[in-house]
Amino acid sequence: MSAVTGRKGEASGFSLIELMVTLTVLAFLILLSTPLTRAWVQSAHQRSAYGMLIEALGRAKALSLRNAAGQTDQTLPVAAACLIGSDARVVVPVGTSLSCAAGIVWSSTLPEDAKVTLATGGGALSCVAYNERGLALDATVGGLHCTPAPNNGQQAIINVIVGNENALTVSIP
Repeated sequence: MSAVTGRKGEASGFSLIELMVTLTVLAFLILLSTPLTRAWVQSAHQRSAYGMLIEALGRAKALSLRNAAGQTDQTLPVAAACLIGSDARVVVPVGTSLSCAAGIVWSSTLPEDAKVTLATGGGALSCVAYNERGLALDATVGGLHCTPAPNNGQQAIINVIVGNENALTVSIP
């Protein structure tokens, strides 16, 4: 086969310099897009964790209001939303005890780079327990100390943080 020829018998195609310039421009564009892509992924992970946390808290509160166990003592939890590592769980009592390891009615895995902390004190969130009226309790569930009930009418605030993104806040319902 012979090379394709252009005008006056010259071979047509890309020269080595044109190819190198194209590759340099492409590499530069990839270099510029990397931080933007990282920020986009972090934002997506943060929104995903935020949504899962909202869902877990909502499900736990709804289950407590249904009160399938028939609990009448307002000081005892009827349902809880637990966060163990990156696992979010909603649990109900098995028999007379409530544990984050048993009675799981819903669970989901948060993105591993998501940090869920309390706005006041900055400690990690472990659980939120609700009584039969759907009120958050200062309780212990399976050895985990749950986030206390709101003080002086102020609700506890939870921060969801991923990477350098600004915190998304969740009020405990």
